[in-house]
Amino acid sequence: ADAWIQRFAEDEPEAIADLVNFVLRCSGYQKTIDEHDVEDQEGVTSKLADMQDEYQAQNVTEYPLIAKGKGAAAFKTSLAGFFDSLVKNIAKSGLLFDRIELMENIEIWVSTMSSAQSRPFRHTATIVSLASVSALCQVGREMAENTAKTLRQSETEQKKARVNKGRINALEEKVKETRTRQDLLDSIIKDWVDTVFVHRYRDVDPRIRVDCVQALGDWIMTYPEKFFDGNHLRYIGWVLSDTNATTRLEAVKQLQKLFADKDKLGGLKTFTERFRGRMVEMSTRDTEAHVRASAVELLDLLREAGLLEPDDIDSVGRLIFDSEPRVRQAVVGFFAQNINDLYESKIEELGGQDAVDEAFPPNEEDADSEGPGLAWLRTKCLVEALQAYDSENRELPSQIERGSGSSGDFLLAFDTESRISLAAEAMYDEVPQLKDWEVLAGYLLFDHSQSTEDGAAGSIETLLRQECKLSDKEEIILLEVLNATVRLNMKHAVEGSTDKRSKKTKKRKEDLLQLRETAARHLAVFIPRLLKKFGATPEAATAVLRLEPFLNLEVFQELRQDSSAYSALLDDINKQFLTHGSEDVLHEASLALLHAKTYEELGEVTESKVQNLWEDTMDTFYSLTRGKDVTVRGSFSNAVLTVLTNTVLRIANLASISDCTEPLETAPSTSSRPNQKSQETSTSDAVSILTDIVKRGIPNADIMPEVNSREDHVVSSAARSLQFYFMWRVRSLQEAITAGRAIPFADLERLAERRDAFVAALSAVIKARRAPADLRLAVAGTLLDLHALFATLRTLRARQGQSEDYLALVQEVPSDVQVALRRILASAEKAFARKTKRSLETAAEDDDPADTDEEPASDPADSDDEESDDEDADGAAAKREQRMQATLVAERRLCELASKLVLGILGGALDGGDENNTAGPMRMRLERNKTRLGPNYKEVCAFLDVAKPKAKKGAKRGAAGPKTPRKERAAKSKEAV
Repeated sequence: ADAWIQRFAEDEPEAIADLVNFVLRCSGYQKTIDEHDVEDQEGVTSKLADMQDEYQAQNVTEYPLIAKGKGAAAFKTSLAGFFDSLVKNIAKSGLLFDRIELMENIEIWVSTMSSAQSRPFRHTATIVSLASVSALCQVGREMAENTAKTLRQSETEQKKARVNKGRINALEEKVKETRTRQDLLDSIIKDWVDTVFVHRYRDVDPRIRVDCVQALGDWIMTYPEKFFDGNHLRYIGWVLSDTNATTRLEAVKQLQKLFADKDKLGGLKTFTERFRGRMVEMSTRDTEAHVRASAVELLDLLREAGLLEPDDIDSVGRLIFDSEPRVRQAVVGFFAQNINDLYESKIEELGGQDAVDEAFPPNEEDADSEGPGLAWLRTKCLVEALQAYDSENRELPSQIERGSGSSGDFLLAFDTESRISLAAEAMYDEVPQLKDWEVLAGYLLFDHSQSTEDGAAGSIETLLRQECKLSDKEEIILLEVLNATVRLNMKHAVEGSTDKRSKKTKKRKEDLLQLRETAARHLAVFIPRLLKKFGATPEAATAVLRLEPFLNLEVFQELRQDSSAYSALLDDINKQFLTHGSEDVLHEASLALLHAKTYEELGEVTESKVQNLWEDTMDTFYSLTRGKDVTVRGSFSNAVLTVLTNTVLRIANLASISDCTEPLETAPSTSSRPNQKSQETSTSDAVSILTDIVKRGIPNADIMPEVNSREDHVVSSAARSLQFYFMWRVRSLQEAITAGRAIPFADLERLAERRDAFVAALSAVIKARRAPADLRLAVAGTLLDLHALFATLRTLRARQGQSEDYLALVQEVPSDVQVALRRILASAEKAFARKTKRSLETAAEDDDPADTDEEPASDPADSDDEESDDEDADGAAAKREQRMQATLVAERRLCELASKLVLGILGGALDGGDENNTAGPMRMRLERNKTRLGPNYKEVCAFLDVAKPKAKKGAKRGAAGPKTPRKERAAKSKEAV
């Protein structure tokens, strides 16, 4: 920069030409201008236009500012740094004010380049312009500071006893001269901003827009006298609505710097009133998680400054349930402060902090786990806040509720954590009361009915006890919070002891081990007590049962109570299993029993408890079905159907964790005396009865919709139970074949008969139902899974002398059922295409006939009509979310069905096994719209190509090759299935 100023003093036109050529070289253009072009200011536009046309003719796709080579990242910083230094030196040398035409010449060339159509010219000139203005802002700040300093010196001189008028006059002249120069500087800055920034902040290139917003934020912070006003702040507000996420994020970051400066809060009130709604909208609805997280951090600054409305605070507080972990983590500080505000309001209601401290001295807070105290009050505030934000829009749309007849209708699986649990996990490190889960457990177990009877009425102690009393809903929320805190507590203890990156002393290792053992012992005591108190409510029982997998079962040996404590815990779990019909409770109880089975030392106790469950469940099942026709839909009363549904659901859950072969194959005894042994049995075992129950899936038009829902539920549970049964049977076959044991032909024959009866029942339901039907999809999936299951027998190699009769169990799906499956696929395709506004391939003439009522009824979620003017934003957002969820469900149904069809083709259950590697009807149907239904569906269909063998070189097209050997076909099936 100093060398250029020296060159400018020697030859002005040539120095400016060199500077312009430098900018052109930085943009990637190699040709130059000369001093004659610099002197002809009126020809600047035409000269740059000619150079631009020549440059664009080269089809340049990369230029230095966006290059990806080594050192490219530092080029932008170096370019801006050079012009920053140059402008400062020009100002320091006095040329900025003495030779005004210097900056004018530079501005003419740079500003003209910044409006060029060529992106390299435009981007490079914009960076130069922004850097120059930034340097001018720093010069202006120094001048403002010097002016203020001179004024203070003048005022000090005037206050002296003996005033030096000459010094005062000199200081006033200096102030006058500085202000004159500052006015000139401001006019130069204004010209640069008006000719470059005002046009480029909305450039088509988002990178240029980002640079502009970043520069404006720096200008406001550096030279607030010029830029800190509504006229310039509005540009950042407008960019908050930019289409590019990076640009929006940069605007939010600049606003964070401004609102973090306490001295600027007064000047930001008008801006806040104008753009607060947009900032709140970004935090709640922006499509990018990192933008939402940054917007939340910005709003936290606004909340601290008192610039947010209560409705805005609530809108941001609800983000503690956001689906993105980054957003939940960002809102923790915001949410924690809301809890503190609520806590302080309750303290005021109790009489103020001094009165509360007198009644509950700080050194007595350690007893909060045994009775109401300030720690419990903070926890109550946490629960109230969670409930308040969770109560709005709590119910899921009907499209993703757990369907009574479908196994794939809901997006959230059993093992996913609840939104309360996820929120508690995000707050774990920031909210102190979540650290001690034993205090939370003590709070839940406390009998609040007794607390109101103790103490004088109206005292602080009594008021606090009443305030800490939990409602039923709050208890469930706190149980879910307890789940999260126990999980994180155990996780941190385990990670602390197994982390190899951190060095731990022997004492630290012992402390971590002691911590884990103590937590396990206390948890073993708390779980039975919590089940005793909350076991009657399904939601609460589910939350308590989720604690059992965190329990280290070895602790029961350390309690020195033999197996009595362990047996009592299993009895409590069995009680929950037998008394509830909720899928959530049964699933969590099953997982708890499965976890208990992993503890081998007390395995006999666990097996006996599971067998007791089988006996009680099967006794109830046989008593409900004995002497009744279970095949006819609607033949049971509502009460009997409900009990039967719950019982079959218990069978399905038990079959998922223990071998159900014997319980389901053993027919009940008809002896009237329980203790009397009798060889006489009924003709039907549970397998046959469950197969008959599946036939209830055949629709009956005379049944009410609510009864249909329960009927579909029992059919779905029966099909799932039988699916687990055949899985256990195939497993036993695999073990026998691998071990070389002989398999009696009679056993294979009975298994084949049961399998055929089940397939016939499933096929009847599939062919009798029409789309749309959730149960039809579920039954179709079960049928395909069943054939894929038996196809795995092809992968086994019988030992020498061992019969291969078991291969007779591997069969193809009946042809008429394959036609029905293709119809179901067509229905699923149309449902997803309609919700995503996609077009499908026109049906071929030889296609299977479509179902007569294949088109489903109109769904409110599909409606894309514009919302009425009086509809609020929250209602419109909820409608959009409902449509998105319905789309996700439709895509999941389609891809799940397609994946099972692909496995059926690869496993030989569909399209005749595809032995000649020719595309059968099912494969052709799958691939017809694989490029029209999104990337997920396309990836599912791509597995058909992965398994296709490559043709040998020189093979004649159409020639029949040798038949694939059994060994190769088995290997193919093993890989695919």
